[in-house]
Amino acid sequence: MPDHNEARYVSPVERWSARIDRMGRRRRIILALLITLELVALTSLIIDRLLIGRVVEGDVNPMTPALIEAGLGLLFYGIGWWAMVGFDWDPQSPWRAGRPAVVYTVLGAASLVLLVLLVLFGLVFGYVL
Repeated sequence: MPDHNEARYVSPVERWSARIDRMGRRRRIILALLITLELVALTSLIIDRLLIGRVVEGDVNPMTPALIEAGLGLLFYGIGWWAMVGFDWDPQSPWRAGRPAVVYTVLGAASLVLLVLLVLFGLVFGYVL
């Protein structure tokens, strides 16, 4: 016979899922957009560093990095929408936040910390990002 007085262990993922679930739809959409912008900013640094030499030499069209970043932005936003907002394929079972929403949120927090560190590093050492 199970003891009903025992507290059920709730994992951190379940706690964060519940917190995201309590957010309104509009807030989740805005959060997905902000995380997407952070991820695009980070990937644009990498793409620009990789392609700048080839663009200057004329081997690559100057619009290529921007098009790659725009495509990645659409991809990141689609993943964010799927994880944070969901698609209403089945009206009988409403969307619930789960592990993908938590992973996307943690990825957004990590990218925000990394962006702040890069800006501080650039300010301290005089680099232009």
